[in-house]
Amino acid sequence: MANVGTVKLAALEIKDNVPAKNTNSIHVDWAKSQSKDITVFYPGTASIEWVLGRKHGGKRAFTKGDRCVECHGEETADIGQLIVSGESDKIAEPNVIPGKRGSIPVQIDATYDFENLYLRFSWADGDHIAVPFVDGGKMDPENPMKLAFMLATDEVEFADRAGCWGTCHADANSMPFEPKKEALIGSDLVERLNLNSGVTKYLKESRSKLELKGRRKKPLGGWDKLKGSDEIKAAQGNRQYMDLIRYKSGTGEIEDGQILEKRDMHGGQGAEVEASLKSGTWSVVIKRKLKSNKPGDIDIEPGKLYNFGFAIHDDYSSARYHHVSLGYKLALENSEAEINATKQ
Repeated sequence: MANVGTVKLAALEIKDNVPAKNTNSIHVDWAKSQSKDITVFYPGTASIEWVLGRKHGGKRAFTKGDRCVECHGEETADIGQLIVSGESDKIAEPNVIPGKRGSIPVQIDATYDFENLYLRFSWADGDHIAVPFVDGGKMDPENPMKLAFMLATDEVEFADRAGCWGTCHADANSMPFEPKKEALIGSDLVERLNLNSGVTKYLKESRSKLELKGRRKKPLGGWDKLKGSDEIKAAQGNRQYMDLIRYKSGTGEIEDGQILEKRDMHGGQGAEVEASLKSGTWSVVIKRKLKSNKPGDIDIEPGKLYNFGFAIHDDYSSARYHHVSLGYKLALENSEAEINATKQ
């Protein structure tokens, strides 16, 4: 896919109330927005294979269509603390980071106008906790914080219940069944999946099979069960992908891409971001056009429900060591959505 994404460097960190250059270019009357409080939590090694596996007591309800938020929406902070401490007997955390917070309460303000969706994410910054198994204690020293959100229609299996959890697999980078580098480099899929960077997020729609049970010591997941190019192309045409926007606070980079057979951050129409860290509080404002003619983008229409999930990599973290949301609904002027954007 050609690199047609838009990168705008108006998104710079603000410290000690000193404004960065090129900020305040996104003009929104936030008094006309609607707010929602969502707590993101530390997921450990939980993956979609775990969700569909034997250790998840809610597997049957999930497969019947129940949403994760219906069962767990009020206990995300408790779940995150249990996992981050390494004390969970259901979701393993082999690499405990002592002192890392288990959850982050986030306020999301949502509004829109004729052309754009505006989202503002606000949360309290945490203390720096050095990672004991990383030199220097920072996994991503260049970026104190990263924020990403995904959108999908119901054409993506599990998105209606789990949001972006369907993209997280047990054999992805830093996960328990991550393939050895020799296996990746020697694979005939190395070019199609860009395996030089490891196994990224992907969707079930792109694989012929996912291993869920792990019998006879089979690794969970399906990174090497990639479907043919024609099938991937058909899935793309059927909107079986997740639209992804990611912001990096240190570099100011804004990426717009998608997830289907892999995470591809080189497409989409782009977005604008303004971010600040003032008096211990992060504020990230994202401006995104409602309509797009670029591959991998989801058009947002008033009244319709869209599947939404987001993640925060705080304190220089990377890979799976982030905080994530359950799956929620986003809409323009629809009270059934948890994140209901109201008009300017």
